[in-house]
Amino acid sequence: MASLAVMWVVLCWLSISPVAFGAKRGLDASSTLPEHQWYSASHDWIHLTQYCRTWSGERQYMCVDTFSHSRKFERAFQKLGFAATSFDVKNSDDQDITSPSGFRLLLDMILQTLDGAFLPVAPPCSLYVGISQGTHKRSAVDLLGDISLKCVRLSNLILANTATLLMLAFWWRPTLRIMVEQPMTSWLFKQEASKDFINIWDLKRYLTHLGIFGHDLLKSTHLYSNMATLSAVVRKATKAVRAKHRNRMERKIERAKAQGKYVKVYYVKNDKGFHGGPDLASSASYPAKFVSAVVMCWQNQHEGKE
Repeated sequence: MASLAVMWVVLCWLSISPVAFGAKRGLDASSTLPEHQWYSASHDWIHLTQYCRTWSGERQYMCVDTFSHSRKFERAFQKLGFAATSFDVKNSDDQDITSPSGFRLLLDMILQTLDGAFLPVAPPCSLYVGISQGTHKRSAVDLLGDISLKCVRLSNLILANTATLLMLAFWWRPTLRIMVEQPMTSWLFKQEASKDFINIWDLKRYLTHLGIFGHDLLKSTHLYSNMATLSAVVRKATKAVRAKHRNRMERKIERAKAQGKYVKVYYVKNDKGFHGGPDLASSASYPAKFVSAVVMCWQNQHEGKE
């Protein structure tokens, strides 16, 4: 039981995003291009607005699942009979927001959305969360962090391009239902680029805990959205809730060991602190109950049931 308790502390205390810690490895913030070829969309604003103004493609999507390797929102909307798509560089090198063609591909996806479509956005967070503070060194007086590191510069560019995309979406697809997700400890929403899209879209903040929806990690999570109905997924991690989650995970671990099954290791600890374990990447997807709850929020908003 002592080992279970230790694992519980690791699983619950580190309630961060499902993406990899190991910031130096750049497991979630990645680019297919050498740095000198990275694309800065904000520097191309005039051409991008001209492109949006003259765009005349077919509008078909009710969801564009952005930065989503698991594609769970895409599949949930498809099960409802809607056309949906997703975007993540882990799924295809073509889907690289730091390349001109990748950015344009995502912009095209968004321009193809129908009125009231859902746009969930989960920017890579490993270079923003508190546990990697020693690497990115972001602070209230230096939000951009240690830009001498290529991985930090890359994470800053991904956010900047995401912000530009959301600004374009506001002008050309203003009826979109937005949900931007980050772990509670993330510095991402404090960035000036984030403040721009939060303000223009009038996004409100909602706090939830994905462990309550079945995630192995308690995972305190901030959702910024223009869907008032998203308040339905707000959850508080009370003492009783934490105990229930702890007990569930202890039973799950005991059951797996008794059946001779592999027990996932999300984090490991050494003399330098906590680091991402071999199974951390597998925690990247949202729990099914959370996806269903969010989709129901979107349906209620879409049908005017606020």
